[in-house]
Amino acid sequence: MLHYEEWGEGDPVIALHPLALESSAFAGVAPALASHGLRTLAVDLPGFGRSPAPDAPLTPECLAAPVSSLARSLERPPLLVGMSLGGRIALEVALQDPSAVRGVVMVAPFMPWRSRWRRGIELMRYVDPGWAEWLALERAWPVLQRLANAIESRPNLEHDWLARAAARCIYYSSCPATRVAFLSATRGMALDPATGPESVWERLANVGVPTTFLWAGRDAMIPRSHMDDVDAVLPAADQLEVPCAAHFVSGVHFACMRHAITLAVRRTLESERTGSIGEGTRTLTPCLAGLEDAQQAAGPPAPEPAATARGEA
Repeated sequence: MLHYEEWGEGDPVIALHPLALESSAFAGVAPALASHGLRTLAVDLPGFGRSPAPDAPLTPECLAAPVSSLARSLERPPLLVGMSLGGRIALEVALQDPSAVRGVVMVAPFMPWRSRWRRGIELMRYVDPGWAEWLALERAWPVLQRLANAIESRPNLEHDWLARAAARCIYYSSCPATRVAFLSATRGMALDPATGPESVWERLANVGVPTTFLWAGRDAMIPRSHMDDVDAVLPAADQLEVPCAAHFVSGVHFACMRHAITLAVRRTLESERTGSIGEGTRTLTPCLAGLEDAQQAAGPPAPEPAATARGEA
């Protein structure tokens, strides 16, 4: 069963968060989508937030299954928007159950590395996620919460809802179940095959729904070579880049990423209406925070947008 927070009304969008985060990662994006007549259901993936973990390793296939079920429970097929780990899960749903969704937008998605570091990464197969329970962090929860609050309240993060959500992971780590889920999902990504018929790179060519990739130009976690790899396998997919944004912490440039996500969603829905996978275009989105008044681009400080509803499915 998946817990989700809900914003807006209209055509449904299911939003999938990065590793270790939860639905609040979309608190700064969902209101922007709502202003375009979209209903965003930001879920807690299994093992994170308020969604219980299954009694199974958190592989992409395992994490994708309940998302597919949620998509099929809606009155209309949704668009999937996923960040990092969430992007990989969105792609897995599109590959396994394409008729359940209208399309996918992947923001800096994790994709298996095909590099000389691959063998080292695969050593994760010998890691038992249960080891995370050995870390005695439960009694440190008050200290971890104060540390997370101090980071979240830094002036340079007041407009960066994603970075603020990431800061909360510091005190989420005091929960043993969350630590186990983090290690299990990390192991699942590390063992995601990079080559062969089961590899997502081989299967990518079979995507049958509109697909948009959105990359961050200052991303130190996702290799830039992924853009070329996508071009080689799925040249029809649209690819956008936000040159001023990073993987988690973008500061005032979060306004640029929010704009780009909204643009990617609208373009993908338009591709779905015209019956195409995409136009195979590469686009650099403008740096809104590059204006003379960066705060004007980001907008005035505001309390974290509250979800209009929540649910379980």
